[in-house]
Amino acid sequence: MLRLSKNKLSAALAVSLLSSLSASTVAAAERWFEVEVYIFERDTPTTEQWPTTAATKQNRKAVDFITPMISTDLTALNMGLNGCTSTDWATDSVNCNEQLSSANHKAMADVPMQISASTPAVAHLGDGAVLLAQSQSQFKDIMATISREKGTSSLLHMTWQQSMLPRNRAVPVKLFSGHDYSEEFEFNGQPIEASSTTSEFGNFDFMGSQFATDSNKPVWKFDGTINIYLQHYLFIETDFRLREAGSKTVLLANNELRANPNTLANTGESSESQAVTTPYLYSIPMTQNRRVRSDEVHYFDHPKMGMIIQIRKMEQPTAKVVEPTKDVAELPATTL
Repeated sequence: MLRLSKNKLSAALAVSLLSSLSASTVAAAERWFEVEVYIFERDTPTTEQWPTTAATKQNRKAVDFITPMISTDLTALNMGLNGCTSTDWATDSVNCNEQLSSANHKAMADVPMQISASTPAVAHLGDGAVLLAQSQSQFKDIMATISREKGTSSLLHMTWQQSMLPRNRAVPVKLFSGHDYSEEFEFNGQPIEASSTTSEFGNFDFMGSQFATDSNKPVWKFDGTINIYLQHYLFIETDFRLREAGSKTVLLANNELRANPNTLANTGESSESQAVTTPYLYSIPMTQNRRVRSDEVHYFDHPKMGMIIQIRKMEQPTAKVVEPTKDVAELPATTL
């Protein structure tokens, strides 16, 4: 009995030692930082001409802090879902989407500006990026100053911790906020015909929604990805889209216009083609890549939006403490 107890103890000590060595190796290879982002919209006149083509489809995996939060709010109580963490959404989005798509519920019309954990959090090695609580953010004064400026409105505020990897290994963070235009427009910006809006419930497929053209998918006021990576220096790479409802004029042939007699009557022309003005949801891009310094507050400017971001040095995370196995912990002292 004494020998068996020692074997168990030796095995536990070996596992603990290997875990410690593994954690030390990972810690030496990773550098962690704290990221805080505040994005806002500018409602100011501009002479910029925005593209009238749909945003390109993004297939790259991304960490998604937002979907697990708002999907849990809408479905957990009445569906009994297991729930998906941000890591689950990045690694097994198909399963997470199936859980949400199987629900018979209406999609959230708006995403809140403030996205944060309910309690203070801390990262651990091996757990991936971690969303922090609002109390752990530092932009309160900056946000108050910007919000007082005429013509500005807040879109999104988040703080998280992540490891910084080279560009070819870095995983972007998916961001989206604001109003869902999917009941009015397709993802490609075209208006939805009144006759096609027959479904009472929307599809809550968030991971694929911003890249689809299905009218049942969310078409957010703001969405995109931010990729922060370490290549000797820190770099911030943004691929954002801000949507703005408006109209555009297109040239249609008469045979196309005949499908809509009202349009023909309104134009009163008989040429081979005619200019027709239709509603359109513009997708305004903000694509930048900039080298930055840690701990400095950086401002990314754009005629229609802006981003304040800070990448702060932080105490490097440690591996989670592995509790000893029950049989070793409960061994009497005399057997050791």
